[in-house]
Amino acid sequence: MEQIRETAGVTLRAIVRYVRARGGDTAVAHMLNLAGEHEPPEAYDDARRWWSYETKINVFAAAAQALGDESVGLRVGQSILSYSVNTPLRLGLLLLGGPTQLIRLIATTSAKFNATADMATLSTGHGTATVQYRLRAGYQPSRYDCDYTRGLLTQLPALFGLPTATVTHDICQVAGAEACVYTVRWRQRRLLSWLWRGQRRTADAADDALAGRMELLQRTVAELVAAEQPERALALVADRAGYAVNAQAFLLVASPAPDQPRQVHGYGLTDAEIAVLTDAPPTSFAGTIVAEIASPNRYYGYLVAYCEDFFDAERRMLDAYANLAAVALDALSALDTAAERQRTAERLLALARQLTLARTPAEVATVTADAVRSVMGADSATVLLHQHGKLRMAANAGVSDSRLRKAQNLTVSRQDTDLFDRFRAGTGQPRVYDRTCTDPFILAMLDTFDHDMMIIVDIALPEHPYGILVAAYDTPQGTARAREIINRMSGVADQAATVLRTCELLEETWRLAHADPLTGLANRRAFMAALDTALGVGGGGVLFIDLDGFKTVNDTLGHAAGDELLTAVAARLTAQARTGDLVARLGGDEFVVLAHGTSGADTLPELTGRIQRAFTEPITLTGAGAPRTVPARASVGGTRFHAGEPPRHVLHRADTAMYEAKRATLSSY
Repeated sequence: MEQIRETAGVTLRAIVRYVRARGGDTAVAHMLNLAGEHEPPEAYDDARRWWSYETKINVFAAAAQALGDESVGLRVGQSILSYSVNTPLRLGLLLLGGPTQLIRLIATTSAKFNATADMATLSTGHGTATVQYRLRAGYQPSRYDCDYTRGLLTQLPALFGLPTATVTHDICQVAGAEACVYTVRWRQRRLLSWLWRGQRRTADAADDALAGRMELLQRTVAELVAAEQPERALALVADRAGYAVNAQAFLLVASPAPDQPRQVHGYGLTDAEIAVLTDAPPTSFAGTIVAEIASPNRYYGYLVAYCEDFFDAERRMLDAYANLAAVALDALSALDTAAERQRTAERLLALARQLTLARTPAEVATVTADAVRSVMGADSATVLLHQHGKLRMAANAGVSDSRLRKAQNLTVSRQDTDLFDRFRAGTGQPRVYDRTCTDPFILAMLDTFDHDMMIIVDIALPEHPYGILVAAYDTPQGTARAREIINRMSGVADQAATVLRTCELLEETWRLAHADPLTGLANRRAFMAALDTALGVGGGGVLFIDLDGFKTVNDTLGHAAGDELLTAVAARLTAQARTGDLVARLGGDEFVVLAHGTSGADTLPELTGRIQRAFTEPITLTGAGAPRTVPARASVGGTRFHAGEPPRHVLHRADTAMYEAKRATLSSY
């Protein structure tokens, strides 16, 4: 049966839920009967399913008749946030920053819901935009579709904590125009009002969406590990991953083991399409994203998501689910090993369960070290992770407190041993060392931990070296025993590497929501969260910095020069700030510094002086053409705060102080 992919299931679900809220299940049944739809009501509640354009229009018309309301299309569009936008898509939209940015990417956003029309942004302004909606050839324009689109557009500002927009629709395909044209207007708050209220609500919504996404991912991890059969694990990944990336169609092809047939799971595709796509090698092209299900030692298969376009966050999310599938399959494959290794396999599965609870590399290291000591019967186990060009001890299990204190600052660099270069080369070959070793560093480690033998395995994915895993023994182990230990350690190291990669992906998603993409500083939302936390525990100070003459640089040298100037200023502010102070960019040429412990009478002026020293020397811009030197000038104002104050009052005082400083500066020019 042909799979028609024209209208996203979120639209049909929104219609059904709207009608149910106003007329109950009886009204829903009446509507579906009028529309000539014969599937049970729950079939229309599947957000992943796609429907035909004709089905959408018929159900809209039936809903209008069932409720006696011809404006039902508009009402459903206005209620879309209540009924239909899933957590992953909501987070992706929130990360765009605001209504204007979202409208500028309206074509990508529209493709998430509608494959029968093209949307384009004709113009944007301050609190206004003009959007074109063109139904493709072969589809009959409908007033319900136009009203639904108008209702959707009213909700764009509401997604970011702003009042709903007003939308006028005077040019319409239903009336014979070539395309529908919508004029969208929304109320823009003044800068500080947006900062205090709208931005905080947007931040809360983004935090909620991000938390929801992470909870879904973590819940999937737990269910994957609990799955008793690889087939169940793959089916679970197929079900969750397609929803997480909001795909129109989805395909998973993977073999749990080399001697087992491929498992194929998909939706939104016909059997014929699945057969063709399964036999063809996966390739990324327009409208698809592909993620390999692979661990360092095994290639299982791949995930493919199909849509007209994807957000960057969705690409990373599909990679995360592929990594999770690999972790689960690695763990589950251990259950099929020989009977004499059953106990080891159970312990490795327990490690996988523990790793699902790890949220940071340090937690992954601790769980891994404990597991190595237990599963490998080691006298001690150590995990060293690669940080800032060195291997540093991140966790240890089994060493006495006195010896651990001697080794707590253990680091490994290229100058210490060729072990470091072997790790960086990514050979993946385990190494066995004992007292016959001639490497002074290895011998020093054996002495430090009072052991006679060490087995070292890399924790790494292809082109992603993370660290090394060390199992140490008080007495030498035989060759056969060492080989068995290496096999077990390799499995643990593979799981640890895959979870570390997942931590990286989640951290990157968090960073995109909390860091300024140009300067790398904390963004407005991260600053407000930090200020709120600081106000809950004690006093401190806030400095508000506004560049003087920044517009002139932009106008005369171009925006690239302006960006370079902002980046240079950010670096200088960071260099002048004290340890523990938070430097953030609120937006444009506005920066802030959150400082703790500035309650003394002279401390805040001293800190202000430090920040002002960042602007004593001009800045040389080299990014475009010949180097140009521009003056570095800024107005700095500050205020102290005490525990319990509202954040908006503190920021307002700092902003006012900055403007007083700016007026004084301008009057002196």
